This record gives sequence, structure tokens and C-alpha cells, in this order.
Amino acid sequence: MTTSNWMIYGANGYTGHLLAAEAQRQGLTPILAGRNPAAVHALGSLLGLECRIFDIAQPERAREALADVALVVHCAGPFSATSAPMLDACLASATHYVDITGEIGVFEAAHGRDRQAREAGLVVCPGVGFDVIPSDCLAACLHQALPDASHLALGFDSASGLSPGTAKTLVEGFKFGGKVRRAGIITDVPLGYRRRRIDFGRGEKSAVSI
Repeated sequence: MTTSNWMIYGANGYTGHLLAAEAQRQGLTPILAGRNPAAVHALGSLLGLECRIFDIAQPERAREALADVALVVHCAGPFSATSAPMLDACLASATHYVDITGEIGVFEAAHGRDRQAREAGLVVCPGVGFDVIPSDCLAACLHQALPDASHLALGFDSASGLSPGTAKTLVEGFKFGGKVRRAGIITDVPLGYRRRRIDFGRGEKSAVSI
């Protein structure tokens, strides 16, 4: 993949903006995209990057916009509503797909497209945001460093607050309760069904399972 044929969709959102700015700082040139012309073009002018405006709810237009794009970094949530149409467009245009979701339903839906993606030679990888793949990588590194350990309690804290998209996703998910995976099966549990005190380096804080 070259540095000029990948796209950040939802670039004008909280996380998309951060990704676009960091990419530009590293000398990369992603295409900035979204459905809000004023916001996307303002960011494109600020960073000196190409912009494309399209709505993934319009399948033909989305496929056209992705025709020459090798990879989409999908940042426009809530992903329960936006992941499927973007993934449809990516599969139709032979474009690799990653997103920053943390929504279990989105993971399951993406997994359900695994065969289709493999047959097309495409990567479909949801969850590249902080709370999934990076924390999985941390767990893998800890396991490698401590191979005799049998349990890992992984907690995280943030002083930055919630982005609007994350806040919407949390509110949307309240009605579904919590989830755990036991013996490979995803099972329903009450929200915050486990609690503990964790010292993140600034004294103990209350934490709940997510």
C-alpha cells in the first residue's frame, strides 16, 4: 500500500481528526472523507490533504468513492449503524477495512463476512481502536513476559473523557447489559457485574467490568 491511497472516513469526528493529524505529522497523505462537506473540507484545508464527500447510505456513490482506495479506516460511529454499509462498499470495491469499534455485535457481524472477505483477498479487521487490539497486544506481551501466569486482570483509566461517538455507543449499549466469553461462548451478564478497586498510579479508584 502506498501512502496516498488510503482513507479515513469520519475524519471530522473526534478520533478521525486525531488520526488525520497524526498521519499528516508522520508525512502520510490519507484521503479525508465523510458526509459533512464543511467540516471535512475545513480539516483538509488545515492539513493539506485530499477530501471526498459521500454518504455510505448511498451504496453506489460509496463504491465509486472507494474505487481507487486500498484501505479504509472507518471512524464514523455508531458502528452498529455504519459498519455494515461501509463493509458492503469495501467488499464491492476490493478495499481493505478496519474500524475503531468496541461493539460486540459489530465484531460478530464482521466475522460473519469472513469467508466473503477471504475469497476477495481482503482484510476485515474491526476494533483497531484503543480498547480492543492494543489491549489484546498488551495481554499477549504480558503472557510472553510471564509465561507461568494463569490469570490476567486488565484495567484501564482515562482522564480525557468520552468522545461524542463513544458516549452514544455506551448509551445505546446500556439496554443490552454486559457480556463475557466463557468457553468460547458470549454470554449475557448484568452491567458492571464485577467491581474492584484499582490503583492506576494516582491512588485507588472504583472500577467495573465492561
